[in-house]
Amino acid sequence: MLEAVAIYVAAGLLAGFVSGLFGVGGAFTTAPALIIALPLQGIADSDVMHLTVGTSLAVMATSSAYVTMLRFRAGDLHLPLAFRFVPFIAAGALIGALIGDALPGIALKLVFIGFVVLAIVRGIFLRQQANADGGGDLTVLRGPGLWTHGIVTGITGALLGPGPAVVIGPYLRTARCSMPMIAATCSALASLLGIAATAGYVFGGFDEIGLPALSVGYLYLPAFAGLAVGALVGSPFGIRASHRVADVLLHRLFIGYLVFILAVTLTQVG
Repeated sequence: MLEAVAIYVAAGLLAGFVSGLFGVGGAFTTAPALIIALPLQGIADSDVMHLTVGTSLAVMATSSAYVTMLRFRAGDLHLPLAFRFVPFIAAGALIGALIGDALPGIALKLVFIGFVVLAIVRGIFLRQQANADGGGDLTVLRGPGLWTHGIVTGITGALLGPGPAVVIGPYLRTARCSMPMIAATCSALASLLGIAATAGYVFGGFDEIGLPALSVGYLYLPAFAGLAVGALVGSPFGIRASHRVADVLLHRLFIGYLVFILAVTLTQVG
């Protein structure tokens, strides 16, 4: 139990830092920790993945909500920009819930991989820089580009767990938004998406037999507590770092994070 708690808190600190730095939510950081720690607590292999996703989404919702509040206080959050994506993300999440059982998992992973590759390529060759005031050119964020990125974010978020930063972040960069502004927007959207997806996993696990004690559906409360505490402690440090690191360097670090996500996802294809 002590080993598991140490893993949860350490992973939570890292997830919170990454969430504060990029607005990614941290689900990709907490998931490997859960996959390692849950079996250490004697949880059956058949329940590990469902509990991993459900608990990671709950941590993402918590840390993202906290990061959003801190970003709002720092003046990074542009609420009208975030609201533009909400209806499309909601529609995508609904589509994801409807097709989740019908569409093969490999097909969903391939779609997600395609978007991540596109985001990396576009990020590498993008030559535009953020405006001095960090506001960007929001007039270009409309039409097919807006609703496509919003819907894909909702679908992949509901089915695969990545935060909006993976899909929407590079799109906002094309509008010359600063990285702190992108992180704030994606954190707000990740919080909403995480809450909705967590509710689905909690509801979906109510009738399951054999789940460990202190579980609410597919949400494992002891792991959630350790990860959430670590994430709440680590998040402010990520936000501070985002304001101290040059915007161009922060963008390159974000591309590196996308490469890491791509590598992890590719190992799960098959």
